[in-house]
Amino acid sequence: MPTTLKLLSAGCVLSLALCRGLLSASGLWPSWSSLGIADDPLPVVSAQFQHQQAATPRGQPAGANLVPSPPLVAPSLVQAVSIPAIAISLVAGPLAGLPAVVTPASASNAISAPPVLVRPPRMPAGPLPGVLRTPAGAAGPFPAVILLHGCGGPFTGMPDWAYRLNAWGYAVLMPDSMSPRGVRSVCDPDEQPKVTPWDRVGDIGAAAAWLRTRPEIDPDRIAVLGLSHGGMTAALAVQAPYAAMRLRAAVDYYGPCYEPRLHGSVPLLVLAGEADDWGDPASRCRTYGKALRPDQPFEIHTYPGVFHAFDGGGATKTIHTGHVLAYDRAAAEDSFVRVRAFLDRQVRN
Repeated sequence: MPTTLKLLSAGCVLSLALCRGLLSASGLWPSWSSLGIADDPLPVVSAQFQHQQAATPRGQPAGANLVPSPPLVAPSLVQAVSIPAIAISLVAGPLAGLPAVVTPASASNAISAPPVLVRPPRMPAGPLPGVLRTPAGAAGPFPAVILLHGCGGPFTGMPDWAYRLNAWGYAVLMPDSMSPRGVRSVCDPDEQPKVTPWDRVGDIGAAAAWLRTRPEIDPDRIAVLGLSHGGMTAALAVQAPYAAMRLRAAVDYYGPCYEPRLHGSVPLLVLAGEADDWGDPASRCRTYGKALRPDQPFEIHTYPGVFHAFDGGGATKTIHTGHVLAYDRAAAEDSFVRVRAFLDRQVRN
């Protein structure tokens, strides 16, 4: 385990400045400030602080009055964590009823069907570093959201979402899918095969399994929310072959949707701008939704004239690998209302 994580797991309470330096020096994250919590007034503490030492009356041995703390009451906890990269098990059954994939040249002259895209995740050799942030002013166990970064790696765009979800009462786990695979970014088309959304579905499975070991997390109320590359990953995670992850819901922010024949029973919410041409998420996910059965839970809301990454950032349009990124306040605020209602309905209740 990296030195930083050993220190944290040993139970020491670190100042934010020290933790920031250790995280940067470890190479696990580009910098603590990139997580957006460099100025976080809340302490970084070890998960081992599940108990607190009450004053020991004179004449009793030290530790005699050790009592359980209330379960994670305020202030919030911000923890650097190490997530074992445990491979998930694919459920083969859902694939059995799909149309056979044949070629036009077959003896029966059958029309070819598109290939079914189920790719076993390629898990990293080592653990996934991450950050767990739990709500302030409330007691656990908490419902949890696994928050997935985009193709640029951790943790662009994530701090605002972590604060927002905490304010709604959800714990947030932010795994880093890039660093343990030796990659900084897969935004460039030539880099995309190095870490795919199919690989990152495995990271969701590992993160969900790890969360279920935590006393401050409700093991039956875990969802995923992904941005861009992470959004496509979240959309894949609801598919039937990944049912063993036992997710309650998924939210896809502007990630394209693929292979509706594999859609399972996990509710999926998609939010995308209609002017977004990075994977064409609005059109692809609308087509995806039309192919589903009425009993398969799926919601989509698209925003006319809105581009990629509309939920955060500055108002000035930027170009990234040939695609427009632009914050849109009206679309962002509308989407936040929809996401909160969706999570409360599908996860909290």
